[in-house]
Amino acid sequence: MISPFGIKIGGDSTPPTPAPVGATLMKTGQTTSYRTGDDGDIEAGRATSFTVLASNNPFGNTNRFTDELGGQTYTNNIVIDWSTYNGSNVLGYRRTPSATTVNWNNAIDGAVAVSIGSYTTGWRLTNIRELMNIVYFENGNGTFTSLLQYPPFNIIDDLWSSTNLNTQPNFAWYLGGNNQRNLILYEGKGNFYKYIPCRTFTVTGTTLT
Repeated sequence: MISPFGIKIGGDSTPPTPAPVGATLMKTGQTTSYRTGDDGDIEAGRATSFTVLASNNPFGNTNRFTDELGGQTYTNNIVIDWSTYNGSNVLGYRRTPSATTVNWNNAIDGAVAVSIGSYTTGWRLTNIRELMNIVYFENGNGTFTSLLQYPPFNIIDDLWSSTNLNTQPNFAWYLGGNNQRNLILYEGKGNFYKYIPCRTFTVTGTTLT
């Protein structure tokens, strides 16, 4: 037993096993295989497929992507990614890019200023990992389709991330989706690209705040 002072008293002296941390990475979505052992053959990763969860989200379905009400109408252009749900919080994106291309600083300011319905605060510019998590690698197999050109996003634009290029304060990473480049690149912050904001939502039952 543990005393009020945190000291173990009697019994087994074996230290407790720490709780596991983290989760298996998501699947890339690639299902086309070109040889045994490649990603399309093994399809390593969490979930049943890129868009189908292995277990229900709080709304009782296995859709990885839903709107804030658990459906897939996206009236407010909010996409909740249930692959990021940790039991308390979940990541959501505004699926529509900014109306115009902007430099990096204006992308950060524009994302912070986003207000949708009751979600008036908490928005921010996505980091490069958050953009990569929604990249669908089955796209582009000989069709030159943007890696974000799938429902519910259907994005073909180059997108800024909030992630800086280490040791280079005038450069930042972006996801290239325009002109079929489909690359993770870095560029000077004075260049002009679009962006999508994201937000961490608190989940209570089926209510997101």
